Amino acid sequence: MLSLVIRLQKLKLVMMIICCIIVIAMLIINYNSILKIFYPLHYKKAIFTYADEYNLDPYLVAAIIKVESKFNEDAISERGARGLMQIMPSTGEWIAGELGIEDFNPDLLYGPKLNINLGSWYLAHLKKIFSNDLTLVIAAYNGGQGNVNRWLELKQWSGRHRDSDQIPFPETRAYVKKVTKTYQRYRKIYQSE
Repeated sequence: MLSLVIRLQKLKLVMMIICCIIVIAMLIINYNSILKIFYPLHYKKAIFTYADEYNLDPYLVAAIIKVESKFNEDAISERGARGLMQIMPSTGEWIAGELGIEDFNPDLLYGPKLNINLGSWYLAHLKKIFSNDLTLVIAAYNGGQGNVNRWLELKQWSGRHRDSDQIPFPETRAYVKKVTKTYQRYRKIYQSE
């Protein structure tokens, strides 16, 4: 009787091990599919359209959206930034003027297509100002172009990603790291498609 109990326990253990191996294999096989749950690519058509129009990597735009709003088109920050790419009404009005968009209204920033258009244009604008240096672009998107220029001029920050711990604003410091990490993940997950 005792020997039968031991055999049943061993069989149960073997079955548990087999089940674990199957689950692990399924996770490995479906790794990208699982990552897509945590790193979605909503509004793909608009992201790719405006990234192409403004010569940006669409996965950078997706990373900014993910970090800024988690793809919530109705997002509003404590400071009043709106929509997917968290654009301030005054910045949205300025960009709309640069793009020749008439009848701009800050509530339009909640529209995904317009928000992605304006945010992508702004990223491209920052890329020109900062000579395509993505670390500086990402820092300026969060901390402001004037602040980044001041940090560089006063040598408070070297401008290099590896020195991002020098960024004077803790929020911008964390933002640069988070967007960079998210951008790398988007590229790894989706670029092969």
